[in-house]
Amino acid sequence: MKRLLLLISSLGLFVGALWLGWSFRAANALSIDLDLIWLRIPDLELWWVLFLAICLGASLATIVVGFAWLRGRVLNRRYRKVIGRLESELHQMRSLPLASSENATFAEEPDRVALGRG
Repeated sequence: MKRLLLLISSLGLFVGALWLGWSFRAANALSIDLDLIWLRIPDLELWWVLFLAICLGASLATIVVGFAWLRGRVLNRRYRKVIGRLESELHQMRSLPLASSENATFAEEPDRVALGRG
């Protein structure tokens, strides 16, 4: 049942996209002359120019967002490495003894040792 619903909705989206594209093309069938600074293209349909502008804008936005996403992934990986290194260092420090035998008196009687009465 779930697969049939997915198939029907996918088919509906496909037919809707075809209808939308055909309607867009029919509504913008006007021929124009595209005059850029260094290039002139005569008799170009308006829907084609709009489609290329949309694709160019989407591509540029994808590149910008992609670089930002990639930068975030690289920083995340770098931070995970640093965190792993710091956690292993902390684990090594926890396995060290707290005080040696000669400093045991200082740990037990800090006032007398600090004042020189020890």
